Amino acid sequence: MSVKRLLFIQHEAEDPPGSVADVVQHYAVPYDVVQVEHEPLPAPDHYAAIIALGGAQHVYEEEKYPYLTAEKDLLHACVARDIPYLGICLGGQLLASSLGGLVKKHTTREIGFYNIPLTQAGLADPLYKGFPGYHKVFHWHEDTFDLPSNSTLIASNEHTTNQAFRYGRCAYGLQYHIEVTLEIIYLWSRNTGLQLEESEFARADGIEHESQKHFLEYQEHTRLMTENFLRISTLI
Repeated sequence: MSVKRLLFIQHEAEDPPGSVADVVQHYAVPYDVVQVEHEPLPAPDHYAAIIALGGAQHVYEEEKYPYLTAEKDLLHACVARDIPYLGICLGGQLLASSLGGLVKKHTTREIGFYNIPLTQAGLADPLYKGFPGYHKVFHWHEDTFDLPSNSTLIASNEHTTNQAFRYGRCAYGLQYHIEVTLEIIYLWSRNTGLQLEESEFARADGIEHESQKHFLEYQEHTRLMTENFLRISTLI
């Protein structure tokens, strides 16, 4: 009998599995990491679940990043075969795009820690079991997506309506980050790839101080969501 494995899809070196991998390792769940900039994607049938991470790439720049087309094909296969999928930031945008949702430049940027309220459907969703009605998240994005047809909105706020959604039983797309560690946050705040306005530079510059206030709750919510997704995937 083959051992059930988890696959992480990593889009760039600056956004590794981080805190999510720490939880996976705690439960001794075997996993692989594929770096799509340099490696071909494996067949999804080899895995019990897939988590796709963030990245600075834009979903609508497939000519520049041709591997994104192959990744969206993989997501179609995941949905068709009911393989649990969790897309984080870029990974969530890829799921939305693969299901027909338009990914586009946002009218605003979200940078830093936010409390994202859950919808009524989100409060009942197994991915948010044990949450206090909101999700403490870390944002660093300038794109947004339209909700795909026949999907369920499970988290939303006043800045970005579509913060998290579920399609079918177990395909989830998040607009925000749950994987970043303090080290990753500090790296991003000091080496931002976004063309920020002056006020946004000030916001990014203050993230290290902000992290001391919010990180423990953020980390606890990452643990909760990762455990919930592993249970959905019958990996724990």
